Amino acid sequence: MTKQGSFKRAVRDRARQTGQRYTQALADLEQINRSPFARTRPFEHADLKNHLETRYGIQISSLAPIDDDPATRPNGSWPGHYPSTLFVRREDGPPWIARVFSSPADQLARVEGDAEILRFLAAHDFPAERIAHADPVSLFEDSGVIVTQFIEGGRPGGEHGNSKHAEIAQELGSLLGRLHALPRADGAIARDGGAEEADGGFYVGRPKQDLAAAMSFLVAVEDKVSAAGREKFDWLRDQIENADDAEGLPEALTHSNYHLWAAVGHPGDFAIVGWAGSGRGPRLPALAWLIRTTAEGNPGNIDAVVRGYREHVQLTDDELQRLPRILTMRPLWLACLDYRMTVNNGGTPILDEGWLHPGSIEHAEQLAARAVAALS
Repeated sequence: MTKQGSFKRAVRDRARQTGQRYTQALADLEQINRSPFARTRPFEHADLKNHLETRYGIQISSLAPIDDDPATRPNGSWPGHYPSTLFVRREDGPPWIARVFSSPADQLARVEGDAEILRFLAAHDFPAERIAHADPVSLFEDSGVIVTQFIEGGRPGGEHGNSKHAEIAQELGSLLGRLHALPRADGAIARDGGAEEADGGFYVGRPKQDLAAAMSFLVAVEDKVSAAGREKFDWLRDQIENADDAEGLPEALTHSNYHLWAAVGHPGDFAIVGWAGSGRGPRLPALAWLIRTTAEGNPGNIDAVVRGYREHVQLTDDELQRLPRILTMRPLWLACLDYRMTVNNGGTPILDEGWLHPGSIEHAEQLAARAVAALS
């Protein structure tokens, strides 16, 4: 099959999975690629303020994206990075966080599922953000909104969300192990989860959906790729088509973007936030992403992550064997996202740069070898 045919196949697969016509499936694939974080859309903060005040009978002194204020901005982020996560400063009580979801998959039932998962975590005393009201989910301008309690302390990590502190890496590894060791349950806790939740909502679900999203990022710019950018385009396409989707590995309730920025609070007392993409899925991708991101600050953090994780979970031989390829799963998603953005901005992506390239495959193998040695 030609390379163009492989992309047409990706669109046909989406049409078959969703019951859409081919043209509508193609339109959806293009829509989710118009911005790096397509889940968000413009809305009037004053309207949301009125909505929350009316619904909950509260008085709000200010409401703005959490990264607009240096006092609440996550380390390393910049204004505009979290436009739909808002800091709600109340006149009559402690501050809240309001998250607004606006993609097609974020219908009210999905956000209510997020609240159900937060209640489950609270019932099992797992350190996570807590709902701010007995009825925390509402509908605002056709978007689901959930309110949670604000957590003091900020996020760990430096400018790029990494850390040289092994103690922090071990705590994050231990918390992930605790999450994966929680008992199995029905309802939203059993929904498919683990895929990156910031791809427009079309690929919410198990980690394998990250590969579908990565392919869609390339599909969206296929006709714009210059001859100079074709080598990386073809290489990324081949990587997607031959990637390990983590299916068949042990499963658990898992987080969709588990790294240092998923934690808020103080060392020794972190809570995990950002549960929109959570659900049941293979547990290894979350651990792999934590290993990959913490190793960027200090390769010794791999040992710390593993020490913390194995307090609660022992990986299987199959997981250890497949770890090198799973370590490239989220970087592949990011590499295709970066590729799309570069092409749309008039640039020419080259092979040996960015989140994923031939040299980074070797790097992943080295990280996996160190993790396997620590686990053994």
